[in-house]
Amino acid sequence: MRVWRHIAIAGLAALAFTGIANGRAERHEALLPTQGVLVGGVSLADVRLGDSPRAVELAWGTNHMSCDGCRLRTWLFVYPNRPAGAAVAFDRDSHAVAVFTIGQPFGWRTAGGLRVGTRITSAHGAAGMDHQDCAGYAALSRSDGDTVTSIYTHAGSVYGFALTLPGHSVCQSPERPHTNTPTTAIA
Repeated sequence: MRVWRHIAIAGLAALAFTGIANGRAERHEALLPTQGVLVGGVSLADVRLGDSPRAVELAWGTNHMSCDGCRLRTWLFVYPNRPAGAAVAFDRDSHAVAVFTIGQPFGWRTAGGLRVGTRITSAHGAAGMDHQDCAGYAALSRSDGDTVTSIYTHAGSVYGFALTLPGHSVCQSPERPHTNTPTTAIA
């Protein structure tokens, strides 16, 4: 009888610890989504321009690296099993001024259904967008109020997406990420 009482107490303690006993779901660490969505002029995978570092970590988690070669403080979120992901650049006041994909994150798309890896055609409105050549890709951009929405292309296919504030380059190319020390706290 005494053994069963200890097992029952241990079971209740485990339930209380995970939050199930009091009706709360277990807390999970946010992660970079595998299928991020660009909402033109609004957000990229739930991160918005103007977001604080804390808001970005709430959306994408704390598993990011800092870019050593970037002009602005830039966090890189890269998938562990592929050379793709996303990044956020912050101004001196710690507000996001650029949110963009890096590599070619398959599974990401626009709210209208344009997916990374698909051919971009005139049906996607590319003819009405500004074109800028970047290092290894091109950016097709349009202004949406106080936001510039960009579709990155390479060889006629969608390569990625970006949101930037006017006055910031639509060409984002973080170099030399500091890969040995992931940043896990707000700097």
